[in-house]
Amino acid sequence: MIAGFLVLLVAGLCQGSFGLGYKKYPPFSWAAFWGVYCLLCIVVSAGAAWILAPELWKVIGSQGIAGLGLPLFCGALWGLSAIGFSKGIDKIGMSMVYGISMGISTVVGSVLPMVMHHEFPKGASFAAFIAELIFTVIGVVLVTIAGVRRDGGAGKAKLGVVLAIFSGLGSGAMNLGFSGSAWMSDAFAELGYSQTAVSAGKWLPVLVGGCIAGALYCASELSVRKEWKTLTDTGAGKRVGVLFGVSLIWYAALLLYGLSVSMLGNIGSTVGWILFNALALVISVGWGLWSGEWKDSGKNKKILFAGCGVLILSWIFTVMV
Repeated sequence: MIAGFLVLLVAGLCQGSFGLGYKKYPPFSWAAFWGVYCLLCIVVSAGAAWILAPELWKVIGSQGIAGLGLPLFCGALWGLSAIGFSKGIDKIGMSMVYGISMGISTVVGSVLPMVMHHEFPKGASFAAFIAELIFTVIGVVLVTIAGVRRDGGAGKAKLGVVLAIFSGLGSGAMNLGFSGSAWMSDAFAELGYSQTAVSAGKWLPVLVGGCIAGALYCASELSVRKEWKTLTDTGAGKRVGVLFGVSLIWYAALLLYGLSVSMLGNIGSTVGWILFNALALVISVGWGLWSGEWKDSGKNKKILFAGCGVLILSWIFTVMV
């Protein structure tokens, strides 16, 4: 189990870091930037799944569209909500968007899989799970309060907060879609594939569904705003290279999270999701501080640190579940 938590730690590091690539997108327009990113994410996720599990299509074909319905639907929800994540960072900063989004994602993504599979911790483990969830929410609320106060109040940050909330709901649905691909595990095991291959296969329908939804939205934006030409502006090639790197870090976070779920056993998709999001939030706050988002923020920075402290405290309950 210790190995599972170490893998989860690296996953959280990647998850908390890839948002750095969203802070700048010239020479692209935003729609061109996000559309290219969605296409690169499809290439990365599909390529990794094909390399790790060449018989993936055989497994998917055995279930047909019925087995892919929930993952694809949840993926599409996530794909649209990820647009809010990107635009939210542009409006209210990386640390604040991560705070709101990860908080909502933590609750939605940890509780819904338990409800769907009717698998709840019992006795002391259930109490520890609730305590971990409560501390996580409190920590996220403190981080969010610090961000709102830093930006001059909720009114000024209103649109960014709404986008971050939408992002959190979609991110939680993403984990539900991953859990909905659990039927692939036995099929991959029968074929002798590794747990890493299982993770790649289970994520694929979720990620492809989400990225297609995002790419279609961006295509419509590019047409309406007549911004297709930004794809060929000077510096476009360099930006594509940066986005490819970002897509690799993003995919590594999800692939490693999926691997940790299998290593952690029954608590993987619930406690693992909570810890994954909490780690990502703390890492993103660190990057936010490094990039100057909290420069001269005074007392608000203390509230931010208090929130991160509560999040770290919540991890104590992880080992008790």
